[in-house]
Amino acid sequence: MFKKKFTWQFNGYDSLKIAKHQMSHLKEFFEKEKIEILDIGTKNINEFVSISFAIADEKFEETIKNALKPHFISKDIS
Repeated sequence: MFKKKFTWQFNGYDSLKIAKHQMSHLKEFFEKEKIEILDIGTKNINEFVSISFAIADEKFEETIKNALKPHFISKDIS
């Protein structure tokens, strides 16, 4: 099984708050679509940049990419 990391980046003073809110919507989507999430979370990069991310099996890449439009998609090497 190959894993992909889907990342959404948010900028500005409220970036972490927005990233956390986005994560709640991501959880709802994955539950509705019955997509197993291997990891999900947020990360504060600096004062003005935060991300929300989800790691899933690559077989869901097209579904996630088309529906949620992640800013970045990468192989998960963890």
